[in-house]
Amino acid sequence: MAPINLTGVWKLLKSENLDAFLKAMNLNFAVRKLAASASPVLEITQDGDNFHVITKGLKTNESKFTVGEEFTDKNPLNDKTTSTYMPVWEGNTLKVDNKSNPESIHIIRELKDDQMVQTQTIGTGDKAVTMKRIFGRK
Repeated sequence: MAPINLTGVWKLLKSENLDAFLKAMNLNFAVRKLAASASPVLEITQDGDNFHVITKGLKTNESKFTVGEEFTDKNPLNDKTTSTYMPVWEGNTLKVDNKSNPESIHIIRELKDDQMVQTQTIGTGDKAVTMKRIFGRK
């Protein structure tokens, strides 16, 4: 049984350390400003360990996956490349690791005070940069 239920429509309330995170992704100033002005909405449907996630923002991305099973998905910034991810429950969090490239983005989603906190990390060790995005139910 899943430790948390992330089902819902989630609207971005605030971001922490977004610009530094986008710089670590080697995005130029114009793209960073465009990304910072976006207010993404996540539509998550969860049935136990099965997820369907639609992210609507500058672009719309859709992912379907099952916790505990590797899946391949498009890079949200470059539709021509894909990565393999591994979603796992880690306590009361959903952790999605990029198995194709450990230096790439890793995501943790958790519920705190009826908000969804999405922590994203790019890089490893001393070069790791982390940002948080806080979403509220729409």
